[in-house]
Amino acid sequence: MTTEFYATPAFPVSKALQWTPPEQLELTPTQADWLLYEGSLTERLKQIGQQFSVKLLGQQLLAPNTEEKQRLKGKDQAVIREVLLYCNEKPWVFARSLFSPSAENANTLNLQQLGNQSLGESLFARSDLYCGDIEVAKVALEHPVARLNQQWFGINQRLLSRRRIFSTGGEQLLVSEVFLQPSPLYSSPNNRS
Repeated sequence: MTTEFYATPAFPVSKALQWTPPEQLELTPTQADWLLYEGSLTERLKQIGQQFSVKLLGQQLLAPNTEEKQRLKGKDQAVIREVLLYCNEKPWVFARSLFSPSAENANTLNLQQLGNQSLGESLFARSDLYCGDIEVAKVALEHPVARLNQQWFGINQRLLSRRRIFSTGGEQLLVSEVFLQPSPLYSSPNNRS
């Protein structure tokens, strides 16, 4: 059960980030372990967290930002889904996914029915899943997700994020994940964020 102590932000939350290949950021071993993890983040969080849940912030057809539009091959509209991934009743990850309206339909990926279920579980269960290269970004202090992190946890720091494109069922999905303060990514004593 998700604790409602953390005020729900207005949808959509996220704004554009400056994405880069991982080798261009200086990462601690702990940060690299989390940001470059190839498997399902949902499964990894479930393994270490006593309680895991997903809170849907919103899912609707919107215009992607300019950079997202380029990554989605110029699509003017995409379904944007934003969620919080909770572990131990605290939000650990803010996730933003973009996909075509056809991916919502039951005859393809049936993403319209996800609600408070994990997109990662749905994707990694598919046998035809292709995972693209991981990109990383530092999240500026003034970014809306960093401000939420500061509001919720009282810590004003640059957060780290990752994203990649997934392909399955003839559809492409652009998924980004911002790691919030409670996540183990920041547990390293040599944290460089």
